[in-house]
Amino acid sequence: MNHDPSDCKPAGRVRLLAAATLIGVLHLTGCATATFQHGVYTKNQTTYRVGLLGPDWQPVHVSDNDLAFHRTHMGTISANATCSDYEDVPTTALLNHLLFETTERRSLVEEVVTLDGRGARHVVMQAELDGVPLEFEVFVLKKDGCVFDLTHIRSPQPPPAARASFLAFVQQFAVLRVQR
Repeated sequence: MNHDPSDCKPAGRVRLLAAATLIGVLHLTGCATATFQHGVYTKNQTTYRVGLLGPDWQPVHVSDNDLAFHRTHMGTISANATCSDYEDVPTTALLNHLLFETTERRSLVEEVVTLDGRGARHVVMQAELDGVPLEFEVFVLKKDGCVFDLTHIRSPQPPPAARASFLAFVQQFAVLRVQR
């Protein structure tokens, strides 16, 4: 899978991820210079690792995300790195930006966890997008001048294997390189 999201026109990430979850099929379209091999994603400024998902998780292109995978009835899992000056922006504000277009939010989990040796905001929340109830699980981490977000958008009562897949994806996360 080769694409560079900086070459793609950004759109509301939550809206596009939710559309992938609801529709279930998006075509993978490449933008240019990024690579993803053996769980390692590399683009201009950063390289990071995520856990591998099973073969039933299909890669999909979601604008403004580095990686996105969809599996019918299991949701959409994505990862993204944005390397800019975010030193003073709290992870709560970054999380709210990701969920900007949602309504009727109900927090199920809100905590700080350790991810790749740093404190990361972890949230599980039920919310609506365009009147459709969804569940969002998000990890937001600031490290080495970059913000990394790992997201799973799924139905409000997903099969247990859906969340297990996402947690395995997250548990293998590690920043391997940041070039600023």
